Amino acid sequence: MEHPQLDSSDLDRMAHNRLPAHNVAAQIKSRAFMQQSHAGIFTVWLLLTLVNLYFHQLIPLDETRYASVAWDMWVRHDWLVPHLNGIPYHHKPPLLFWIDNLGWALFGVNELWLMMVSPLCALFSLYALSSLAGRLWPGDIDAMRKAPWLLLGTLIWGAYLNSSMFDMLLGLCVLVAMIGLVEAAKRLVWKHWALYGLGCGFGLLAKGPVVFMHILAPFLLGLFWSETAKREPAKWYLQGAIALAVGISIGLAWAVPAVLNAGNAFGGTLLWHQTADRVVNSFAHRRPLWWYLELAPLILFPWFFWPRFWQVICRKELFADPAIRFCAIWFIAGIVGFSAISGKQVHYLLPLMPALALLMSRALTARAPADLRIGDFLPFVVICLFGLSLLLLPMIPNLKLYQWLQNRQIWWPLAIIATGVAGIALKTKTRRLTPYSLSASVIILLMTSIAGFFSSTGNAFHLNDAATHLQKYLKAGEPIAWAGKYEGQFLFLLRLKEPMPVIQYSDIPQWLDEHLKGHVISIDASPNPPIKGLALKTDYVQHYREDWLIVRSKPRFENLP
Repeated sequence: MEHPQLDSSDLDRMAHNRLPAHNVAAQIKSRAFMQQSHAGIFTVWLLLTLVNLYFHQLIPLDETRYASVAWDMWVRHDWLVPHLNGIPYHHKPPLLFWIDNLGWALFGVNELWLMMVSPLCALFSLYALSSLAGRLWPGDIDAMRKAPWLLLGTLIWGAYLNSSMFDMLLGLCVLVAMIGLVEAAKRLVWKHWALYGLGCGFGLLAKGPVVFMHILAPFLLGLFWSETAKREPAKWYLQGAIALAVGISIGLAWAVPAVLNAGNAFGGTLLWHQTADRVVNSFAHRRPLWWYLELAPLILFPWFFWPRFWQVICRKELFADPAIRFCAIWFIAGIVGFSAISGKQVHYLLPLMPALALLMSRALTARAPADLRIGDFLPFVVICLFGLSLLLLPMIPNLKLYQWLQNRQIWWPLAIIATGVAGIALKTKTRRLTPYSLSASVIILLMTSIAGFFSSTGNAFHLNDAATHLQKYLKAGEPIAWAGKYEGQFLFLLRLKEPMPVIQYSDIPQWLDEHLKGHVISIDASPNPPIKGLALKTDYVQHYREDWLIVRSKPRFENLP
C-alpha cells in the first residue's frame, strides 16, 4: 500500500505538535477524503443547476413577482423600501432583493443571476452542513461526508434547490446560526455567539421573524443537549439573549428606517399582519393542524419508505448522544411550530431538512447496514409507481387532470420507471443498500422530472414568449394594461420603467375606448371569454398555469374615424 507523501508543512506541524507520523498521515488522508466528497457534491449540484437553467425560466406567480420587486428597486434606486409596481411591498424583507441588485451591479441586469442566487445558497448550505457535522461529531469523517448527500437526496430540498425564492437563503442563515450555537456550547466566547446573532439578523432580513422558528428552540432547550448550558446556565442564557438582541437589532436597522420612510400602514402590515395574522388566521395558504403529517411521505421521501430509516432513527440509545438531541430538538420543534401556524407550505420546512440529514448521517453511521432486506426495495418501488401513474393517468378517458399531466411527454414516466427498476436491479446484484444509492436515485429522479415537467408544460409556466410579444406593442407606442389582480408578472420581463396600468375586468371596454390602439392582458379560465356587449380581437393567447393568459384589443376597423 502506498502511503501519503508528507510535505514540509506537514513535517513542521508534526514537529510543532509532536504528533506521530501515522496520525498526520491519517489527517492528510481524511482531508483528501473530504476534498473528494466536496468535489462530488459540487459536480452533482452543477448538473442539477445546469438542467434547471436549460429548462426552467422564471415561474409565475412567485418568481416573476420577486424578480419584479428587485427590478423596481433597481429602477427607483430605493434600497430601503421594496416596491411592486410602484406600491410599497411589505410581504418580504429586502435581503434577497439586495443580493439580486448586487449581482446586477456586478454583471448587468439579467435573468440568469436571479436563477443562480438560490442554487448558490444551496451549495454553500451543503458545505456548511458538512462543517456543522464535523463540529457536532469531531473526527467523524463519515458523518461529514454523508450529511450533505442525505440533504441533497431529500426530495423536497432538492426540488426547491433551484427555485428563485427565499427559503434557500433563509436556510443558509439558519445553518450559520446553528454553527455558532454549537461552537458556543463548547466554549462560551463571544465570537461564537456573534455567528448565532449574525445568522439571526440576516435570517430576519431574508424572510422575517420566521427565522426564530428555526433557531430559537435549540437555544432555549440548551439544557437538554449542552453540558456547557447545564454547567453555566446563567451565562448561557445571558450571552445567548445578547446575541439574539444583536440579531434583532440587525433586522430593526432596516425595518425602522423603512417604516419611517414608507409610513405607518407599511409598518403595521410588515411588523404585525405579516407575522401575527399568518400565525393565527392566515390570509394565504391556510391549512389544518395535521397538514404536514398528511404530507409526511412526500416531505420525507425517500427516507419515509425505507424501513431501516425508522429502525435506526427510533433507537432509544441513539439519543444518549447530546448532538443527536440537538438535531432532534431543531427538527421536531420546527415541525410542531409550523404545524401550529395557520399558513402552511411545504417549502417553509426547507431550513429544517439539514437537521434531519444530520440525524440520519450519525444514526446510519453508527449502524450501517451490510445486508439486503426486502424492505430496502420499497423506495425504488415507490419511484416505479410514480412513473407508472404518470404514464397511465393521461390514458384514462374522461379523467380531469392538470394540464401538464395531460400533456406529459411519454419519455418522462418511462425514464422514472427505468430509474426505479435500475435501483432494484443494482441492489439485487450488490446485495446491499446505502444512503448514497437512495440519494443518487432521487437526484436522477429530480433531473428527469425538471426536464420532463417543463418539456410537458410548453410555456404555461413561463412568460418569456408573452413578454416578447408585448414588447412589440411597447416599441410601436401602443399602450398595454393588466385587467384583474396584478402580481408583477411582467414588470421585470418587460423591463418597465413605469408601473403597469392595472384596471378592473369590468373596465376593459372603457379603457379600450380611451386607448384605441391599446392591448389588455388578462387571466381567464377559457381561451376566448366573452365580454358583454363588446367584440374583441385576440392578439395573443397561451396557457398560464391551469388557466389562460390572453391579450386582446379592439378590432382595427372600429378604430377608424
